[in-house]
Amino acid sequence: MRWRLNSLLCRFSLAALLLCILASSCAGSRDETVGGATVPVPSAMKKGAEKPVEVSFLGIGAGQASFHGNMESAQLVEFYKKELPARGWQENIKLLSGGAMLAYSKDGKTLLIGITKQEKDTVLSLTVGGVGK
Repeated sequence: MRWRLNSLLCRFSLAALLLCILASSCAGSRDETVGGATVPVPSAMKKGAEKPVEVSFLGIGAGQASFHGNMESAQLVEFYKKELPARGWQENIKLLSGGAMLAYSKDGKTLLIGITKQEKDTVLSLTVGGVGK
């Protein structure tokens, strides 16, 4: 009887642990549409007060959106270094100096990621441009 109780408790604990891990990994980011492209954004980064910009002229389109939050620049760089290649984006440029400037491309679109520090917040700027918007 005691062995069955311990086995049941162990299974319940393992199931609870797995649910916690799954829940925390799903809450780590959300998708935003910028310039017609779906781009992941860490949950810790909140939308900026200014409205996202979208323009299109003669089949060439671009969009820009800003976010701010309490994440270190290095954490954002690692986030995009992991997330974007998994979604089919290819890294083109990576400049690190205090902040960061990253460039990725996919399906004829270019994604520029700017990361800067502004007082206590980190500012994330996403710009997408390309043909077919």
